[in-house]
Amino acid sequence: MYNLKLAAAGILALLLSSSALAAPPDVITIDDCAAKKSPVEFPHAAHFELAECSSCHHTQEGLSKETADQAKPCSECHNTPEKATTPSCGETSLKKNQFHINCVACHKEKEAGPTKCNDCHPK
Repeated sequence: MYNLKLAAAGILALLLSSSALAAPPDVITIDDCAAKKSPVEFPHAAHFELAECSSCHHTQEGLSKETADQAKPCSECHNTPEKATTPSCGETSLKKNQFHINCVACHKEKEAGPTKCNDCHPK
């Protein structure tokens, strides 16, 4: 009986620790492409109620807070894109940088959130 209780406690501890690992970060520092401007502190948790995970993690349909440990960072595809049509984070243009395309466009559409360079990239 003691071994059964010990095993159950161990399984419970494992489940609790693995769910804690899956929690998405509250803030993400986007510094992979910070060659010309300062890194961006992205308030990840503030966006949970505003958008689906796949809005940004667009190659990962079905991603959720529960499966956040499986999320690929933007840099995996956008630092050195394989295709010429894939937006690059190395570009500063509003039409060629994936963050500028997605984030600024959404902020303008919803009339909320930063839209100017220094709003995201502090000096």
